Amino acid sequence: MNINDIISEANMLVPNDVPVADKVIWLNALNQDFFNVVKIPKIAKFDCSAGQEDYVLPADVRQKNIDLVMIGMFPYMSLDRDEVTPAQNAYAFDDTSKTLSLFPAPYSNLKGFLRYRQMATTSFTASVLTAVPDAPEEYHWTFIPGLASMLANSQDDMTKASNYESQYKAAWNVAAQNYQAGAGQ
Repeated sequence: MNINDIISEANMLVPNDVPVADKVIWLNALNQDFFNVVKIPKIAKFDCSAGQEDYVLPADVRQKNIDLVMIGMFPYMSLDRDEVTPAQNAYAFDDTSKTLSLFPAPYSNLKGFLRYRQMATTSFTASVLTAVPDAPEEYHWTFIPGLASMLANSQDDMTKASNYESQYKAAWNVAAQNYQAGAGQ
């Protein structure tokens, strides 16, 4: 489902005269918010070289979304979030350069494994209405009541806004629980 489809469906639920550009801004916010609620794990693998401290990772990795770093069989703790003792392996991640720094550097050539949470990377524009949300396809429908809620809110129809908001947020909460349950298995 693309954003044009979402806008058309939301317009049927809440007839309005809100400009498409404003709806696209709201869809961008929904696209970002989805991943604040639903934590979908992703994996980045990389080859480590003995003595090399720094590794450039994919552009969608953010420090706040990293929850596990393993080099070979050895876990690395976050210097930013964890209590790291001098005898523990540690890492730091620079969001600007996308560089993961390992302390100490690996002692031999090992596989690196980083688990992080997916985030929205698409920015919708009113000139390209064929773009699709970054959320998994089975959750694209939730953007319809999400946008409908914002449209109803813009018309001061708080009852409709609340009903549509509860629909998409309930679906997102179920999705969050499903991904959490899957992560624990």
